[in-house]
Amino acid sequence: MRKELDSYKLKLIALIFMILDHVYSYLNAPLHGYQSGATWPQWIPVITRFVSPLFLYLMIEGFYHTRSRRKYLIRLFTAALIMWSGNIAINLLFHNVNVLTGKYSFSSLIEGHNIFLTLAVMFIIIWCLDNIKQHKHMVLSIILAIFMAALSLILEGGFYLLPIAVIVWFFYGKKSLQCTGIGIYCVALFIKALVSHYTGNTGTSLYVDLCFDNEWAMFLVIFFILLYNGERGRNTKFTKYMFYVIYPVHLWILMVIRFLIRA
Repeated sequence: MRKELDSYKLKLIALIFMILDHVYSYLNAPLHGYQSGATWPQWIPVITRFVSPLFLYLMIEGFYHTRSRRKYLIRLFTAALIMWSGNIAINLLFHNVNVLTGKYSFSSLIEGHNIFLTLAVMFIIIWCLDNIKQHKHMVLSIILAIFMAALSLILEGGFYLLPIAVIVWFFYGKKSLQCTGIGIYCVALFIKALVSHYTGNTGTSLYVDLCFDNEWAMFLVIFFILLYNGERGRNTKFTKYMFYVIYPVHLWILMVIRFLIRA
């Protein structure tokens, strides 16, 4: 099969599935929950689970190809701060308080997605690992890598994305080994999901539990990695910043709609 998916095309595919995933999670959950009788197809989060790993993979590709790693990192952190500011503004506007205390809390104010922050932290981890590999700033890089790895575990998707980041970095330039590593990791997650189903008392079917505990489906990113031709593709200001604009705007719209539905 001819490889013809460049970075731009992969981002477009990821954006489409990302929006589908967020529409499902924001508009389906408040209306129906995740019960087996939900009217929305429960397999939607399964087919969209490759999105975050794909953006992570492309971010690591960008790490090695960017002209300025410092500017790239600043761009990610700036986007994270803007995302946080928008989330806080919407949560304040709709009086999103802690359900137990009836008062604002840090978690209720920042509630909402912010993958920019996760990607920024992952970027630092990769930078530190690269420094360690090259025996540069060893002590600082080791300490910072450990701290950022611990921090990533409490950020959006970080717990499951961290192993993928390490795999992609460790086998950088060896696509077959990257895919093998991701595949083994996802098999382990699938086994974990099976064990959780058969040892738990959820009262739901295996299908429902696998659709809910769906991190194992990140293996779908392998197909996109294999189709990636290593090229940047279309390069304009729009293609450079479209993710930084589309991501927050569509999420803020969905947040507002969800609050209006709950009202």
